[in-house]
Amino acid sequence: MFKVKLDTRAVAYIALFVAMQIVLEALFKVIPGQPQGGAITLSLLPIFLGAYLMGPEYGLIIGLTSSLLMFVLGLAQYWGPWSLLLDYVLPVTVCGVAGFFPHIKAGKFEFPIGIVIAMILKYGSHVLSGAWLFAEYAPEGMNPWIYSLAYNFFYNFWTMVVTIIVFMLIYPRLKKAIIFIKK
Repeated sequence: MFKVKLDTRAVAYIALFVAMQIVLEALFKVIPGQPQGGAITLSLLPIFLGAYLMGPEYGLIIGLTSSLLMFVLGLAQYWGPWSLLLDYVLPVTVCGVAGFFPHIKAGKFEFPIGIVIAMILKYGSHVLSGAWLFAEYAPEGMNPWIYSLAYNFFYNFWTMVVTIIVFMLIYPRLKKAIIFIKK
């Protein structure tokens, strides 16, 4: 089912993608986010690249490692174990599933449908966290689920759009440059 070969090349590529994710995460911290967290970012791009270039199993490893390293480096804020899981570990790790879904070909373009699917799963984790853990931030009289759906949609949608655009620009070039044989 899952085949991960952690030879020197694989570990080096994993480290490269994790480092890229962490650097982008730190760089995008300067862009103001929403009041209770969440911001438009390109920091997920390396996870998606790793998932498509190396395979989804490696993408999941890259996502999990990146999410845990964000805590070690102080790039994440959380409010208890459920927040840790639903705001960081699960949504960042789940980006690795993108590699399970092949591109949709439209003419000379290849659309990475896996990024859309992964971002929907990520969005679901954030909605669950918002409605369950941060219900007190919903305006009085508003259902916390409706508030969380709306609150988390904006930054997740635009993160997805920006990431897909940049991915489609650089993936074809990286696919030719990076030598990694999926087995």
